[in-house]
Amino acid sequence: MMKFWNKKKHEIKKIQTQLNDQEQASQKVADKYNQRPKKWMYNGGIALLVVAAVVYAFISSEISIRDVDFATQFYYLWRGFTHPNTDFLFDMSKGGVPYLTLETIAIAFSGTFLAAILAIPFGFLTAKNVVGKHWSKLGEVLLIIIRTFPEIVLALVLIRVIGMGATTGALTIGIHSIGMLAKLYAEAIENMDQGPIEALDAVGANVWQKIRYGILPQVIPDFLSVALYRFDINVRSATILGMVSAGGLGAPLIFASQAWNWSQMSSVLIAIVIMVITVDFISSKLRQKLV
Repeated sequence: MMKFWNKKKHEIKKIQTQLNDQEQASQKVADKYNQRPKKWMYNGGIALLVVAAVVYAFISSEISIRDVDFATQFYYLWRGFTHPNTDFLFDMSKGGVPYLTLETIAIAFSGTFLAAILAIPFGFLTAKNVVGKHWSKLGEVLLIIIRTFPEIVLALVLIRVIGMGATTGALTIGIHSIGMLAKLYAEAIENMDQGPIEALDAVGANVWQKIRYGILPQVIPDFLSVALYRFDINVRSATILGMVSAGGLGAPLIFASQAWNWSQMSSVLIAIVIMVITVDFISSKLRQKLV
């Protein structure tokens, strides 16, 4: 009987010790929590800066809606968009919407094709598993420089050098697209299977043979898929570049906007919507087949 009570006392003491340890651990956690850095001043300062920036943006922009007759402007806008200029929409001359739509697609296609070819050496230069870490850093810097300038700025510069027209638009898209395509090319090269490269190393293949027989067969489908995706983007970009006289649908769009010719703008927007939907559908189908 004495043994039983001693055993029970030992178990009770053990449980009390465990409870005390748990209580001490909880107290330590609570103390550490109370000693945490107080960030409310930092968060409050950030919130005040954001509010001040928003207020300053509205004040400095001098937004005023008192002199705008929204009802009248909305009426003319609605009437123009619901009554597109069908003569302009179906005009088959060089100044009509069909020709300008085809020109926009041609600008995007030629620019994408040019970029898809020129981006290949940049992609290999940026791939770490091909040229090593040091040379790949140089490739990354070059791609960052290419992507730094917006397409509109690049188009304005090229217009001064080449002149206005579709050629300027195609070159602008081609140069600007190299940055994105080469970066995605490099990622495709870095993520490819290294087995064929190791096999070619074992038989003493040189660098060009490794690229020709070990790398390109693996990455060509990825390259084509990326180029098609970029072409989808460039169709929209070609429309915007037309606004700075780089060819395509952008020029009549900006002229109609400046002249408040909503019916003509409606015709151009209809063409843009149809063009973008068609190109997106075809591009998606082709990418699915490549994958």
